[in-house]
Amino acid sequence: MNRENKLFLIDTSAWILGLKRNSSVQIKNILMEILDKDQSATTGIIILELLQGTKTKKEYEEIFSDLSALHYFEENKEIWKKASLLGFELRRKGKTIPSTDLLIASISLYYDLDILHADNHFEIIKLYSNLKTTDLNKI
Repeated sequence: MNRENKLFLIDTSAWILGLKRNSSVQIKNILMEILDKDQSATTGIIILELLQGTKTKKEYEEIFSDLSALHYFEENKEIWKKASLLGFELRRKGKTIPSTDLLIASISLYYDLDILHADNHFEIIKLYSNLKTTDLNKI
């Protein structure tokens, strides 16, 4: 897998998989490589998903601090419109995708980012768009 010169929007599913104690060394190494090479990005909805799952105030503060070091991409009206249109079009094809995943995919499409994930919804979206993905479930 060629990861040179890409920015990866790291989805919540990838963080959760990569931080599990029993995750494969290969998955942990991919995450570390992307972080070490300053190729990691985030956005508000991913930060929200991760922080709401923290167990303690200390863990919350540590994760918030770590995420603040990543490239950050803002949502705008065009992205929100793209997310709603994408959801509308996919629903017409019989595919119902959570709004959070539609938003993350639309951010990725808008900024031309590759999504690093372990969530099949992104692979479904990819079938109907120009979304670029790296699926950790296939590693």
